[in-house]
Amino acid sequence: MSREKRSSPRIKANFRVELSSPQLGIIETRTRDVSDSGAFVIIAEETTPELHMKVQIRVLDLPGEPGQSVESEVVRIENEGVGLRFIPKD
Repeated sequence: MSREKRSSPRIKANFRVELSSPQLGIIETRTRDVSDSGAFVIIAEETTPELHMKVQIRVLDLPGEPGQSVESEVVRIENEGVGLRFIPKD
């Protein structure tokens, strides 16, 4: 039996987002699900970031201007994409 490690429940959400980092550049993609503490982002295998890499994520489908970038860490890698944990600001 697997033990759930998430601190917040996930909800299915298909948001258009932008991921960015010095290593990746800028990637426009979509989320599969989100929670208060993170998100799963669908990414093609050839652009998959490394585990523990820091990336910025920003929602693009908001009314008006795009959302603010949030620093995140890659905490899980799957065939379909990556799990991100949002890093709280101090």
